[in-house]
Amino acid sequence: MEARRVVAVVATLSKGYDLDYIWKQVDRGPAKDAASYYIQASETGGEPPGRWWGPGARALGLEHGQTVERKPYDLLFGERRAPDGTPLGKPPGSGCKAADVYARLLAAEPHATADRKHELRIEAAKQARQSPLFFDLTLSLSKSISIFHASLGENARLARQADDQDGNAYWSGLVGEVDDMIWQAVHAGFGYFQREAGYTRTGSHGTRVHGRETGQWHEADLAVAHWLQHTSRDGDMQLHVHSQIAHVARTTIDGKWRAPDSLGYNEHIGAVAAIVSQHLEEALTRRFGLEWTARDDGYGFEVKGISGAMMRLFSSRRESITADLRVRAAQFEQRYGRAPSQRELAQLAQASNFKTRNPKHGALDVAQAHAGWADKLARTLGVSLASVAPSIWHAATGRAAARAPGAKATVLPELEPARAAQKAVALAQQEKSTWTRADVIKYLGRVLPRTGLDPAATAALLEDLADRALASEFEPVTCLEAPEPTDVPRGLLRADGRSVYQRHGGIRYATRAQLVMEERMLAQARADDAPRLTRAQSRARARRQPGAARRCAGRPRGRHAGHAHADRAARRPGRRCAVGADRRHAGVRHQRPGRLR
Repeated sequence: MEARRVVAVVATLSKGYDLDYIWKQVDRGPAKDAASYYIQASETGGEPPGRWWGPGARALGLEHGQTVERKPYDLLFGERRAPDGTPLGKPPGSGCKAADVYARLLAAEPHATADRKHELRIEAAKQARQSPLFFDLTLSLSKSISIFHASLGENARLARQADDQDGNAYWSGLVGEVDDMIWQAVHAGFGYFQREAGYTRTGSHGTRVHGRETGQWHEADLAVAHWLQHTSRDGDMQLHVHSQIAHVARTTIDGKWRAPDSLGYNEHIGAVAAIVSQHLEEALTRRFGLEWTARDDGYGFEVKGISGAMMRLFSSRRESITADLRVRAAQFEQRYGRAPSQRELAQLAQASNFKTRNPKHGALDVAQAHAGWADKLARTLGVSLASVAPSIWHAATGRAAARAPGAKATVLPELEPARAAQKAVALAQQEKSTWTRADVIKYLGRVLPRTGLDPAATAALLEDLADRALASEFEPVTCLEAPEPTDVPRGLLRADGRSVYQRHGGIRYATRAQLVMEERMLAQARADDAPRLTRAQSRARARRQPGAARRCAGRPRGRHAGHAHADRAARRPGRRCAVGADRRHAGVRHQRPGRLR
C-alpha cells in the first residue's frame, strides 16, 4: 500500500463483513434519473442504488445494470444463496465462534450503543477469522474529475432553483452523461478483472508434489454489485465506486459454486485502476474537449485548469490522514532512531486512515452539500463552483467539436505508444526486480497520453501494448517462469494457455539489462581477490578506535544486528562484494570491502 498519492483512479481492496454499510446513504425512494440522485435532496438518502454486474450475477438471473434490491443482496452476500433461496456452495463459516467473540466484546462494553454493538459484531467476525462476505474493490476518481462533475451538478441545482426547466434539463443531462461514462469505464475495468482474476480452486490443495499444489484452478464467473457514490466521509465531493465481489463464484467447467481464489485479486487492482482511468479520461476528452496535465510525481494526470489549491481545498480527508501520518512517522523515528521503511510507512498510513475515518450517518442531503461546496470555494478562492466546468471545456471548443459523436476517430501516432511502453517497463523494473503483466498495464495507464481515442479501444490498447512489451518489441524482456517439462494435454489447458495445475497469473518478468546487472553482481560476489584486512589489522584498528568497536558490539539503537555481522564478514573473505539481506527492507544491501581500508 502506497502513501496517499492522488492519481486519476486509486484502487483499494478490502475484505467486507458489514452488509448494512453501503445501504446507509442509498436513496430507497421512487426511481429517478441519474442526475436527480445527485442534485436532489431526499429524506431516504441521496446516493443512487447499486447495479449488478458479472456473468455470475447473470447466471442467478440478475442482469447487468439491474438495480440491486435488498433481499437478493442479503441472500447472495450474507447467506450465499440464490435469489430463490438455493444454496450456493458452503455457507459462511465460523458463525458460532464469532458469536462467542461478540459476547466477550459486549461483556467488556455493557453500555454499548446500537451503533457500537454493530461495530462489535463486525470486529467479532474478523477476530473469529470468519470467511469474508465479500471483497470491496473501491475505485476513487481523481479530485479534479470530482470537481468537474460537481460543477455540472451545481449548474443543474441553480437552474432548478431558478425554475429554469431548459437549463435544468441541459445540465442534468450532462451530469447523467458523465455518470454513464463512469459506469462504462468501471465495466471495462471489471471485464479485465473477470478474465484475469475470476478463478476457483478445485481438488485438494493441501498436498504438494515437488513444491507444487495438486489441486486445479479453473475459470469462474464472478457476481458483483457496483455502487456509485459522490462524497467522501468528510463531506467533500469525491466520486468513487464500491464494487462488492461476492465470495462465491460459479466454476465454468462444472457449473458448481465455490469460493473464488481471492489470493490473485491484489495482483490486478492496479491494472483495473489504469483501465478505468484511461477509459474515463478518453471519454471526457472526446465529449468535452478536456485537456490533461501530467502530475509532477508521475502518478497519472489531472484535468488542466483545475488548480492544486482547488483540489486541496476539497481534500480534507487526505489532509487529516497526512497530518496524522506525519505524527506517527515522527514517533516511529524517535523510538527506533531511523525513518520507517516503505512497508512500515504503509502500515502507519493504514493506521492513520482508520483513526481519522469518520463514519457515514443517515441520509445525505446532496443539495445542501452542493451549496456548502459552492460557498466554501467562493469564500476561500473567490471562484464560482458553477463556472469551473464551462471555463475548462469552453477553452477547448474546437477540440470538443472534433470529439463530438460521429467525428472522425483519432489515431495515436505509433511513436507515442512505443515511448509509453518503454517508460512503463522502466517504471515497473525500477519498482521491483521482477514484475508481472499487470504491473506493465498499471504503469501504461499512468504514462499513455489522453488524446480522445475511442474509450473502448483504449482498454484493448493497454493490454496490447503490455503484450508487445513482454514480447520484447520495445526492449529485451525475459520471462522468468520455467516451461512445462512436457507437453500438456489440451484437456488440461485453460483459456489462458496454462495448465489447470498452475495458478493463474503471477508470471514474473525482468528486462535483460536487469538480469545482466545481477549477473555482474554475482560475479563480483564470487571473486576473492579484493583488498582486505587481516585479522591482526582488524584487531589493531579496533584498538585504535575503541568507541567504534563498542558501538558495533553493542548494537546501538537504529542499527540492525545483521549490519554488524556484515561489517565483520566483509573484513574476512576478501571478496569484491559481500551481499547481506536486511529483513527490515525489501531490497538488498551491498558492502564493498575496499571501503574498510
